[in-house]
Amino acid sequence: MSKYRELTISILGGGGEIGANTIEVCYGSEGILLDCGIHPKKEGYEALPEFDMMSRFPDAVLVTHGHIDHCGGLPYLTRLFSHFRVHATLPTIRIMERMLHNSVVVMSTLRRERGIVEYPLYNHEDVENLIEVTRAHLYKEIFEVSPHGVIKAMFNPAGHVLGSASILLDIEGHKILYTGDISGGYQELLGPYEPIEWLDCVDTMIVECTQGAVDERQVNPYFDEALNLAGAINEVIDRSGSVLIPTFALGRTQEIANILARLQEEGVLKKVPIYLSGLGRAIYEIYEQFKEYLNEKSILRPLRSFRKLGNVLDKNVVNQLIGEPSIIIATSGMMVENTPSALIAERMVMSKHHGIFFVGYVDPDTLGYRLLTSEEGDKLAFQLDAEPVEVKLRNIRRFHFSGHAYRSALVKLIESYNPENVIVVHGDPPALEWMREHLKDNYNCIVPGNGEKISFQV
Repeated sequence: MSKYRELTISILGGGGEIGANTIEVCYGSEGILLDCGIHPKKEGYEALPEFDMMSRFPDAVLVTHGHIDHCGGLPYLTRLFSHFRVHATLPTIRIMERMLHNSVVVMSTLRRERGIVEYPLYNHEDVENLIEVTRAHLYKEIFEVSPHGVIKAMFNPAGHVLGSASILLDIEGHKILYTGDISGGYQELLGPYEPIEWLDCVDTMIVECTQGAVDERQVNPYFDEALNLAGAINEVIDRSGSVLIPTFALGRTQEIANILARLQEEGVLKKVPIYLSGLGRAIYEIYEQFKEYLNEKSILRPLRSFRKLGNVLDKNVVNQLIGEPSIIIATSGMMVENTPSALIAERMVMSKHHGIFFVGYVDPDTLGYRLLTSEEGDKLAFQLDAEPVEVKLRNIRRFHFSGHAYRSALVKLIESYNPENVIVVHGDPPALEWMREHLKDNYNCIVPGNGEKISFQV
């Protein structure tokens, strides 16, 4: 074996954007993928990572967590080539299985409703085949992921959602830390990412920067924002209205449900029924199964504490639901057309006494953003091929909750490991640019786009 060999890191997705997060790491004849997502804003084959630029089929795929932009492309990959192993924490495997089966249903619906003939990109059998080749690992357990044991890996708690992990790779002494999505502070159910205490430095860090443009001094702390949300809800309830909270099924649903339940118990929030929609409830059951992965100081309320949503396709059901004061936590978080949150909002915006409160990121290209920035009298379509509805409701707001680390926490994390190279991914242009400007003087800072390959000598 020669003294130096080439190590390459290729960005197949998530470069220069928050997209189909997928990173290939190759060394000699061995190679792995870090995550394998699909793009949340694209459709059909365009939503997949750039598989055609892979150097080789992977020996393994390591998955940081169960959000679809990090794991949604895996069943399609097993169709192309099934002779590889997938590695994740056990909660992530259970969440991933549930999320991917739901994706099959969603894609099948989109084929029917929008005529996207490429959908579904995979079927339920493909998901089951994927789960069969997936292996579970404990946090802080070192394991081999390549045929000859050249690449070793370890999962470390990331604090983002249940089971989420950062990934440490050791490739013949060259250490790579891929943060995945990480939280820099305490949430209701999860603590922040955990430092790897025995690790003084790494050679290369691959860092997400979703909140890289956000100065946390300019936003309310997490638990202060929870009190602000409770106050806004109380005002709506006092007007005999209901509150819709559009949420992501994984992470935000469970967090918000437990925040509101706790505040009701403490007498801060008025006691009205809290409803959860289907996929959020299914993921909540997995949270109940893996309570030991949550922050030891947190209290996960029983799922039975929250009521089920009925069939929101039925307008009578929705009218009955919002006829009495209630809190409705429903997907999708950005209010994509035809989802439960959109169908409920369609009825709510016709009146002025309700409230619609977003509690996470809302992409400018979504219905949720158009509603958030709407003015009284604007007309919006909440269903595909349906007539627009006049928006009379003005109590539409966004509260700032995040499971991602803010920029100061990201910089502090990088400084703690003193890497030679920092590769910044998973962010929009302002976040990427802020990170570049604040890292370039001290590190070899690389902000790659999709399709770029970075080479090192190891």
